[in-house]
Amino acid sequence: MELNGNVKLTGHINFRLFDANGVLKDERDIKNVVVTVGKAYMATWLATATQSDYFMKYVGLGTGTSAASASDTALQTELSTREVGTLSATSNVWESVSNFAAGINTGSITEAGIFSASSGGTMLARQVFTAIPKGASDSLQVTWQITLS
Repeated sequence: MELNGNVKLTGHINFRLFDANGVLKDERDIKNVVVTVGKAYMATWLATATQSDYFMKYVGLGTGTSAASASDTALQTELSTREVGTLSATSNVWESVSNFAAGINTGSITEAGIFSASSGGTMLARQVFTAIPKGASDSLQVTWQITLS
């Protein structure tokens, strides 16, 4: 018996850039692309009787500019450090909040992705956006939400 036709995954990212004194310099809200390999990973992960780790807890940033596509499997030009997010869920929204401290992944950030591992792994979602200029003394908070509807 089918109770609900299809489950749709939609993503949303909030970026908050702070200066060395904790003053908000820039804030952006954008939608993202939930990629095909991420959907397949989620289905497999949900079917596992015992999950050994949290679902998609790593956020990566990059400098790539190619448009996000459902066929993406990685960031175009990923920077060196992925950060672990603090995960939560409310109703039908899954959320990850990651913080990139001063000195981590500095430069013109133009893409972001969420992953199953600290390196390599499977990507759930990706987006490309107008550059966020993260200076050496700036910190960047990335809040990623995936809504199941």
